[in-house]
Amino acid sequence: MTDDTWIEQGQEISTTADLREYVAEIRAEVSHMQTGLRAAFGALTSRSWLDTPGDDRPADILGEHLEMTVTPAGMAAKDALYRQALAALVVALDAVDRATLTAWMADVNAQDPNRRA
Repeated sequence: MTDDTWIEQGQEISTTADLREYVAEIRAEVSHMQTGLRAAFGALTSRSWLDTPGDDRPADILGEHLEMTVTPAGMAAKDALYRQALAALVVALDAVDRATLTAWMADVNAQDPNRRA
């Protein structure tokens, strides 16, 4: 049996307060997932995030380690697939994060269009 909590909760939204709460929960979950992707850094570099000095930690895992328009020479198909799947996940999480930020800004705008964002 699958957990349809998000679907069920989304279908019960009937007020802007419900929507704000729902968007906040989505943003929190995405943030947790993005934090969890630090494990991908360890898988790609053979050194965990915590064992990597701060200056050596990439600001952008996607651009620095996952982005590839051409598979590097000698890379096994399984490794290329792993990288591509992680890149797709990073992009999807970023899209959700941007969408929830847009929903938040729309809510602020609806309350007071002249308020500073």
